[in-house]
Amino acid sequence: KDGSGIIQYLDTNMSISSKNMAILMIIVSDNIATNKLIEYLGYENINNTIKNLGFTKTKLIAKTLDFTKYNSIGVTTAYEYAEIYRKLLNKEILNEDICDEIIDILSKQQKRDMLIKNIVPKFLYEKGTDNGFINYIASKSGGLGGKYKDIVICRNDGGIFSTKCGDYIVSIFINNFADYYFYNDNPAIILGSKINKLLFETFKENGGTFFKVEN
Repeated sequence: KDGSGIIQYLDTNMSISSKNMAILMIIVSDNIATNKLIEYLGYENINNTIKNLGFTKTKLIAKTLDFTKYNSIGVTTAYEYAEIYRKLLNKEILNEDICDEIIDILSKQQKRDMLIKNIVPKFLYEKGTDNGFINYIASKSGGLGGKYKDIVICRNDGGIFSTKCGDYIVSIFINNFADYYFYNDNPAIILGSKINKLLFETFKENGGTFFKVEN
């Protein structure tokens, strides 16, 4: 078995397109899909693309998700993680159609407890409907456990909350906590969800801003 995801449970000798590999990597954090894409796109090419997009503190470190060889997948910052979503919203990556396609894939994310755990369920059930306040949530979560030696325990999530009164970008990174198990009530997940609950409710109450405007 090779980490998280579903490919490991499928029949062998299957043909999966690179786009579907990317979808699996994003929406269910499939580690095999991630490894295949690193191999297909090329380690150096991935890092050159990151650099060309203007990110100086983001880098892929692991050439394969093998934690017996690497104690880190890569490095980034909460700011640069948020910045990639800003570029997607502003159609600054390749072209408008590709940005829309990436956002569409991110909106199918299956693992976003850190962002939505404390959002009132009504908003989530009505997401994407005419009556709903939320248009879409396009996000990607991540994290590492402490099963292997020298791995920094971390949880992160971030993305775009598109609403009827505008869009906001959230990026939450939490590390150096004791509980490395992956479950919905992990303390880092709970803390992150409280942070985004505050952001979401403030944004909604103030009509699309985080600052109350006095008349």
